[in-house]
Amino acid sequence: MEEVSSESIVRHSTSRAKEQAVIVWALASAQYPLDHGVIQQEATVLLIESISNFSLNARRALESISGRTGIKLEQPRWRWVPKTEGEVAGDLWDSLNRIIHARKLEVGWEELPSDASVIAAGAIVVPYIQAETDRRPLAFIDPFAQAHAFLYHALPLLESGFRTTLPVQ
Repeated sequence: MEEVSSESIVRHSTSRAKEQAVIVWALASAQYPLDHGVIQQEATVLLIESISNFSLNARRALESISGRTGIKLEQPRWRWVPKTEGEVAGDLWDSLNRIIHARKLEVGWEELPSDASVIAAGAIVVPYIQAETDRRPLAFIDPFAQAHAFLYHALPLLESGFRTTLPVQ
């Protein structure tokens, strides 16, 4: 049986996290028709699968570096305020852990004002994911901000680690 190095696992996880972050970015950026349940249902499934896959792989990759905590979720796609009680996650590491350990994971759909919608019959967007774990209360996590934090802050840290640890060929 061939042994797999921890470096190859980190590289693979980084690659998968990067791919899924781009998918999450796209799904969280889109406007969806207000009156089309099939599109909403399929987008919900895709987003839950993508954010779960992204979170698992991003966390696995980030475990290999220092500086994994303190990466802020500071770039929202949509302006929103929670309508119910719950913390708004502000840190990438914390948000990844909440999604990985979630007992409850739901997509938050919110209607856009008519002057912001590009869809004639009205549009909804996904400004947050709600996650609750067995140890942490309900939190709101901005999936776009998560993808942005990973792609713009965590990924460069990970990739610089690859350049310093690998022999030049």
